[in-house]
Amino acid sequence: MDHKLLGLGLGPDNGNELDRLLASFPDQDAESVRSWLPGRGGSGTNPMAMLENLAAAGDDFVKPDENDPRAIRRIGVIGGGTAGYFTALALKAKRPWLDVTLMESKQIPIIGVGEATVSYVTLFLHHYLGIDPEELYRRVRPTWKLGIKFDWGPHPDGFMGPFDWSGDAVGMLGSIATTGNINGATLGSAMMEADRAAVYDVGGAPLSLMKYLPFAYHLDNGLLVSFLAELAQRRGIHHVEATLEDVVLSGDDWVERIRTTDGRDLSFDLYVDCTGFRSRLLGQALKTPYNSFGSSLFTDSAVTGNIEHGGHIKPYTQATTMNAGWCWRIPTRDSDHRGYVYSSSAISDDEAAHELATRFPGISDPRVVRFRSGRYEKAWRGNVIGIGNSYAFVEPLESTGLVMIAVEAQTLVATLPASWDAPQVRDTVNAGLAQQWDAIRWLLAIHYRYNTRLNTPFWKECVATADVSGFQPLLDVFAGGAPLTRRNVLVQDLLNRIAPTFFGLFGIDYLLLGQQVPTRLLPMNEPVEKWHARKRAADVLVGRSMPTRQALEAFDAFPELNRQLLEDEDSWAGPAIARRVGLG
Repeated sequence: MDHKLLGLGLGPDNGNELDRLLASFPDQDAESVRSWLPGRGGSGTNPMAMLENLAAAGDDFVKPDENDPRAIRRIGVIGGGTAGYFTALALKAKRPWLDVTLMESKQIPIIGVGEATVSYVTLFLHHYLGIDPEELYRRVRPTWKLGIKFDWGPHPDGFMGPFDWSGDAVGMLGSIATTGNINGATLGSAMMEADRAAVYDVGGAPLSLMKYLPFAYHLDNGLLVSFLAELAQRRGIHHVEATLEDVVLSGDDWVERIRTTDGRDLSFDLYVDCTGFRSRLLGQALKTPYNSFGSSLFTDSAVTGNIEHGGHIKPYTQATTMNAGWCWRIPTRDSDHRGYVYSSSAISDDEAAHELATRFPGISDPRVVRFRSGRYEKAWRGNVIGIGNSYAFVEPLESTGLVMIAVEAQTLVATLPASWDAPQVRDTVNAGLAQQWDAIRWLLAIHYRYNTRLNTPFWKECVATADVSGFQPLLDVFAGGAPLTRRNVLVQDLLNRIAPTFFGLFGIDYLLLGQQVPTRLLPMNEPVEKWHARKRAADVLVGRSMPTRQALEAFDAFPELNRQLLEDEDSWAGPAIARRVGLG
């Protein structure tokens, strides 16, 4: 076990055993120990510091040797979009000595839909890439996402999946016992239900509690990519406007150069394939085998459009069950972005567009997008690594697209050797990324296997046959007692080892309990009146908070609110947490 965990919240009092021991030492010896293990506030000692990392160590990024002919210096990011620009910016931010070029074609349009993210991406943008929040708010105009509202399962109100689900501050068991659903478990859920955010008007000035309430961004993809492109230029990333025509190999796993349609030959030490679903290098040129997720995820198409929201901005992404799939709602400042994800074997494109327009009158002219769910067998082969859709994709039911691009880019930055002659970690990277994508597959499959909201032929097939075998150990343990996050710590550790999940056991609890999958609920072990008292207190904070649009406008007008969020050590998005998760 990590013994440093023992020190969390266990701050020693003055007069601990070490202090008493030092009282018997000569002054010089005692002072040397006190200077090594000083107590909080400068008085006494902190013996728990003996379990901390007090010694300094440098980072493990090695610069290439100027005389090494196989050094990795020149990186070619082939393809733009969020995958290309996240990767190029990450490489330049953490390995500034690299010569990074991004090549993209104007002939390939950006998919200009709303992008929902998870809270990890907030830290990635601001701490890892170093993007100024004031500039992001001005240029990209994000909205906030406190979680996902699922119109899913048998309860008419559906269920909330809030980002503060790692806590049980109000109480999940009390919510189920009192209301029949899980929506009264956290403050985040209550804010979502009320369409509010934790920003308050105190004496005519805004006061924010958002640093205590995790959130993510909703982003307009067109605005985001345009901003990232300008940022990349400012940070010294070379830009080549060209269309890829051919990939020239010098071996089964090695790209010698690429050729553009205008006759140019471009060569790099490493090629990052960000060519999207076409996967021109990893998939087409290297002929990497593909692993389909089709036995778990049956959808392959989406029809998208926008609809006016009249200034009423929801603080969540919404997933609504439809006849042959589901529909997202991603609120931006100007409109709600909608997309019906469906199976083309269940309904036609015209039927999908009609259902979307009927369900949401006033939606803009539909646009159809095709996709497939799965991943290539390997992300990294030779001098090519795929990032984004060129490596793997699943439908955006849990908003995993941008976070996986961020994770893949970080993984490349962290593991890229200085030379091709140095020890290589491709197999480790491939195994790690494959495990994460497979965990997402099983997570999404649970949405389909247990959603009983509609009884259409599509949903009957999902409930009967969707493959969830990768998470069967979780499902077996869940059937015997839930929430999983309140089970014995050894049971939780066992599950985390044999069936690691993407969002942890918290996500599994919300997904299964929200869909009312049968289980034995653990006893509350407290009077229900205590839950009512906590819920009333949470509702006080909700009732006095600002509507989401007003709260966003406060952050627009008062940049110090974002500085508080990103710089305070007691913030979920502050430097302490960023360092802990490798984003600092």
